[in-house]
Amino acid sequence: MKKLHAERGLKRIYGAKGGGGGGGSSESPDSLHSIARAKVLDVISAGPIVGLVNGLQSVYLDGTPIQNADGSLNFQNYTVDVRTGTQDQDYIPGFPAVEREAGVGVPLTSDAPWVRQIQNTQLTAVRVRFGVPALQRQDTSNGNITGYRVDYAIDLSVDGGSYTQVLAGAFDGKTTSLYERSHRIELPRAKNGWLIRVRRITPNAHTATIADAINIEAITEIIDRKLRYPMTALVGMTFDARSFSSVPVRSYHVRGMIFRVPTNYDPETRTYSGTWDGTFKAAWTNNPAWVYYGLLLDKLNGLGDRVDASMVDKWALYAIARHCDELVSDGKGGKEPRFTCNCVIQTKADAFKVVQDIASVFRGISYWGAGSVVASADMPSDPVYLYTAANVVGGSFKYVGSERKTRYTVALVSYNDPTNQYKQAVEAVQDDDGIARYGVIKTEVTAFGCTSQAQAHRLGRWLLLTSRYETGTVSFQVGLDGTLCAPGQVIAVADPKKAGRRIGGRIRAAAGETITLDKAPTIAAGDRFTAILPSGIAQARVVKAVNGDTVTLAARFDADPVPGAVWMVESNELAAQQYRVVSVQESDDNGQIVYTINATQYEPGKYAAIDDGAQIQQRPITIVPPSVQPPPSNVRLSTYSVVDQGISKTSMVIAWDAANHATSYVAEWRKDNGEWVRAPSTGGLQVEVPGIYQGKYLARVRAENALGVTSIPAYGVDTQLTGKTTPPPSVVSLTAAGIVYGIDLKWAFPGDGSAGDTQRTEIWYSRTPNRDDATKFSDFAYPQASTSYQGLAVGQVFYFWARLVDTSGNVGPWFPAKGPGVQGQPSTDQSDYEKYFAGQIGKSALGTELRAPIDLITPPMAGDATIYAGDERLNAGVWSLQAAIAEGDMAVAKKVETVAAQLHSGSNLLNAAVQKETIARVEADRAMAQDITTVQAQVDDNVAAVQTVAKSYADLNGRVAASYQIKVQTTADGHKYMASIGVGIDNENGVVESQVLVSAKRFAVIDEDGSGVIGAPFVVQGGQVFLRQALIGAGWITNAMIGSYIQSDNYIAGRQGWRLDKTGWFEINAADGSGNRLVMDGSSVRVYDGNGVLRVRMGMW
Repeated sequence: MKKLHAERGLKRIYGAKGGGGGGGSSESPDSLHSIARAKVLDVISAGPIVGLVNGLQSVYLDGTPIQNADGSLNFQNYTVDVRTGTQDQDYIPGFPAVEREAGVGVPLTSDAPWVRQIQNTQLTAVRVRFGVPALQRQDTSNGNITGYRVDYAIDLSVDGGSYTQVLAGAFDGKTTSLYERSHRIELPRAKNGWLIRVRRITPNAHTATIADAINIEAITEIIDRKLRYPMTALVGMTFDARSFSSVPVRSYHVRGMIFRVPTNYDPETRTYSGTWDGTFKAAWTNNPAWVYYGLLLDKLNGLGDRVDASMVDKWALYAIARHCDELVSDGKGGKEPRFTCNCVIQTKADAFKVVQDIASVFRGISYWGAGSVVASADMPSDPVYLYTAANVVGGSFKYVGSERKTRYTVALVSYNDPTNQYKQAVEAVQDDDGIARYGVIKTEVTAFGCTSQAQAHRLGRWLLLTSRYETGTVSFQVGLDGTLCAPGQVIAVADPKKAGRRIGGRIRAAAGETITLDKAPTIAAGDRFTAILPSGIAQARVVKAVNGDTVTLAARFDADPVPGAVWMVESNELAAQQYRVVSVQESDDNGQIVYTINATQYEPGKYAAIDDGAQIQQRPITIVPPSVQPPPSNVRLSTYSVVDQGISKTSMVIAWDAANHATSYVAEWRKDNGEWVRAPSTGGLQVEVPGIYQGKYLARVRAENALGVTSIPAYGVDTQLTGKTTPPPSVVSLTAAGIVYGIDLKWAFPGDGSAGDTQRTEIWYSRTPNRDDATKFSDFAYPQASTSYQGLAVGQVFYFWARLVDTSGNVGPWFPAKGPGVQGQPSTDQSDYEKYFAGQIGKSALGTELRAPIDLITPPMAGDATIYAGDERLNAGVWSLQAAIAEGDMAVAKKVETVAAQLHSGSNLLNAAVQKETIARVEADRAMAQDITTVQAQVDDNVAAVQTVAKSYADLNGRVAASYQIKVQTTADGHKYMASIGVGIDNENGVVESQVLVSAKRFAVIDEDGSGVIGAPFVVQGGQVFLRQALIGAGWITNAMIGSYIQSDNYIAGRQGWRLDKTGWFEINAADGSGNRLVMDGSSVRVYDGNGVLRVRMGMW
């Protein structure tokens, strides 16, 4: 015993150790163990394919290979079976059914069952997989941990019928780790589908001492079939759950589809032997040209049912394929093919897009031309044809440069990285010279089918160099020469304006090495002379000597060019421009066939720069000095007039003298020191500006040379010019007609054509008849002659005027010229508004729903959560339906509760029911909630029903709507009678519309005075309105029928005010208080003075 001595007068405290106690708490061992086995059948490709690259080392589960390179295994208890997609392959044993598992992952509680709708009527069964994270119970008295029991049941509903219990089970035992169990539910035949309901019977404990959570992990749809899937490559796998907490992600490294390749081609070594004879063999390849060819002709997965081998240029693909297989640096000290295609096409897509994606691997395009599919790649090529000023329509070439923002200097290229299990990676490429000139202009691109970092890098360099060096486009028109080039081919353009001298033309005669040209050229010995041969092929030879217009070549052409053939010459100081054709468009110009060629700049030096980093040496394409461009001179202005259909029109002419080296000019002008107006660029020496106004004009002109260098502007002198000054005529009429809430305006122009140069009509309006108070309503372009002024209140009066303005800015006279304007106001015809309101209400959602009959209740007396009592004669029931569906972008929750009672009395059926239906629904672009309550009583065919409906709606288009409706309905003798009231707000047409609608034979406001007497001061019945009394501020009445009298509110008989009686008696008292009055009746008119003395009488007496 331990003694504690207190100090400072404190009491002593004694303590002792407690006696012996019982043993500690215990825990029962786990009794629930599961080893779930997963079966997965993966479709990895259309067949046939080669298969796995390296056996089990090429099969990955959650990113880990099944087998390591040394042969050791990373997983146990698995099977792998592969089918390569042959036509006659066997089915994979162990997969007797087609299954599709969908994850659920929701807790199962006793408060609400879990329900899933199954709509695929082809199913044989479904499998529900449960998961128990932990199941145990701790005794609070001694701390012992033991097992626990949770009962559950599975019910099935067929085609919306009542539920039938198909399985009852329980989790009875103990587990501290995830325990899974599956139940297969056979599905009977159904027309529309099934509802699977899982109920937890044992209530949730909701206590810290009991772990009893049950989850619905997944549901699997099953079709019992042994399928071998011909022409489909498959991998079937089974594994147990001890290695994974869920079904692992599978990935496979495979060599894919087998395509047709040339017989002289070895796809493993990428070598070609001998000359190809045009025949093919079957082999695996990732050369994008042969992948492209294979997909085009594949009848199952490509375009083979529409495209056959005769419709594809295999010889062009052969050249592209050899370009793809050439070895280039991989940036790591080794070599690799220039282009490879390693891709998986997993989704259905437009054929054109897929074909273009494959062609993009070899930097190509694909198009349909001349009845065949043509592929063209951006690779080194010689010009196929020459175009000079001699064979181009008008000798004119039109050039357009690219925008600065498209001259990229940094490219981010996405590709699939094989060192990181082919996950997407980004290769950054930058053009240092481009950044120094343009700054950082970034672009992003995805390298389709690319699994090489070096290939992605080359794609980035190609993109950057192309955007920096190939910045120009050219377009021009030719005759039949347009058929000699096609999109993707390279052409030579010898434009004398751009080159600075003539370097092309036509041949007058050719005999061996001697060529006679159309004009003496600027050619020297050693230059390269190119001509078009009779075969249409361009061929070049070295110039040996020149004498006037005769050129002697060092060697003759393969065939003498015909007279009129096109020639071109290039030297070390001046070369022709080269472009790659983008499109060739045929058109008809006054009966002449014309082809428009559009092409982009071609830089042959970029390919060595892309593959090897070589410097690009640009070709000299002009000798025009780019530093300074002299301006034009002698800028001058003049005018001339023409009469067109009786109307005089004045045009201004801006002219100037030519500047040296200029290829085009840009003229600008301004009037009265206003803004400068730019005229279209021209290659001539003048421009015209039609329809000028009178005023002081100034012009300036800039010259531009072939390199785009612009001169300083050359100015003319201020010149006073006189344009058309005669004002346009007046309109001949202007009318204003009232419409519902608005005014229709119409006007007319003179019929003699004098208003033919009208630019616009001005409409002005005012609330007063004084034009000085008017404001412009709007301008209306000629020849518009009508408009409407909408959104006005009934009774608003406006006055309108109109005048014309011509194209020279001259303003015509007003109409009407004098006096007040044309008066207009909205319609005051009640029938117009009745039709308008009927149409608006009838097409509104609230108006439609308000007139719809009540859906009567037909209680099933059975179903979900049903309490039912009675027999066939007398019965009562409470019926409840709950359903929740979530699929794709749609989720619906619905609850229906019905209380009903029925009685069969002899041949009569008496029925009473109350039903409440609640629905909440969301979709990808809208949300809706609705609550409907219906109360119904029925005897045989006679029914009385009351219904309330509350509804709200909103969608992504900005529409919102809300409504509340009360409807009553009776059915008697086969006829339905209804009364309803609705309150709603909607903006379906972009305008918020709120309304209260009543549908009834009689609508009344009743008033009880407290003594039991009911009055009806306001009643609507039979299309008529009945009012006891009314105070009206302003009113418009078409017809008025007075039942007794009408009088002023200050009327005193014989003294003030006025009164009109239905007997025809009319009294008017003077307003000045004098007492004078006038009295009329059916026979006479009498005037009395202030003393009541009769002063005037006329009529019959």
